[in-house]
Amino acid sequence: MSTSNFVARYERLPLEWVKRTSFEDASEVSVQRSVNADRSRLFQALTLPEYIDAWFVAPGSVPGSTAVAMGPDCFVVSYRLPDGGEQRFIGSYKVLRRGKVQFAWRRDSSFHDAGSSLVRIRLQGDFGRTTVQVTHVGLDEREHAHYQMLWEASLERLASLF
Repeated sequence: MSTSNFVARYERLPLEWVKRTSFEDASEVSVQRSVNADRSRLFQALTLPEYIDAWFVAPGSVPGSTAVAMGPDCFVVSYRLPDGGEQRFIGSYKVLRRGKVQFAWRRDSSFHDAGSSLVRIRLQGDFGRTTVQVTHVGLDEREHAHYQMLWEASLERLASLF
């Protein structure tokens, strides 16, 4: 299935997982990185699909295989695995401001049977240097290491672009 067909299929995500705010019993990953760019440029890099695929790095993915598509109410990040398989993440923005980005996040493979998680990105700094802090909450303990690697590698790549 192409990514564009996939986005059309999930134009309206279930509100129960977009609105979820309680993650007390779940694991959390928090990563931060200083980047040589102003908040405005980083905000665009973090929210525009044509830039997300430049910095997003999923552990075990084939380099250069990341694709991002936007729908009216969601975005889909997909990438290929070395064995030929494909992984997808579905996201839906909950809050969007110049210094904060927050979105619900869910793997496609668990779309119907698992809870969502929430990614909070905070941009702190002025002028040419900004600290990007990513906190991913609501994770299953088994996913903790995967998302720790994902966000560390993604912020490393983001910093290398500036």
